[in-house]
Amino acid sequence: MAHRVLELTLVSASNLPDVNLFSGMQVYAVASVYGDPRTRQRTLTDRDGETDPAWNHTVWFAVSPTAAAAGRAYLHVLLRTERYFAGSFGFDDRDVGEVFIPVADLLAGACAAGGGTPWRCASYPVRKAQSSRHRGTLSIAYRLGAVVAPLLPPSEPDCQEVMPPCRPARRNFNWNGRFTLGLGSGLLGGSFAGTAAYRSG
Repeated sequence: MAHRVLELTLVSASNLPDVNLFSGMQVYAVASVYGDPRTRQRTLTDRDGETDPAWNHTVWFAVSPTAAAAGRAYLHVLLRTERYFAGSFGFDDRDVGEVFIPVADLLAGACAAGGGTPWRCASYPVRKAQSSRHRGTLSIAYRLGAVVAPLLPPSEPDCQEVMPPCRPARRNFNWNGRFTLGLGSGLLGGSFAGTAAYRSG
């Protein structure tokens, strides 16, 4: 089906809640098309920014060609922090917050003729994990590629164009020789010399 390539740069986040009790936060982002874990793409970890991490990491997604076709599709950006004791005591990395970006919003300025768009910048509030409250801001930059149409299978060629009408070739056959009827001697016996010709077409 027709689609565009969305080039999305996760620039930075600011004023995030500090969810690590015993160490500073080391935050990374995981972006995906909401509901499709196969599309997950992760940034590197910012080990210095703590509640104001920066990544400038670019990911790519295939999205619908128009805002109308996108419907209620979302991009999901999950912000997580590594934990110092995660490896030693079996603790997993901890969720910091998440952002839901409507794909239709990103496609709103796309050219109706199917061309690409220049880079744009946008900011979205970060919702605290497992909460309806917002804390912090995610900054992104993005652009859209031109509409890519699917390749159609090659159509079967017209047989009349590939092969001429089937007509047998003209053939000539000539024979000169002698044959014997084989009826013995007598009234009907004897031999006959002659020529036979055969033509078709």
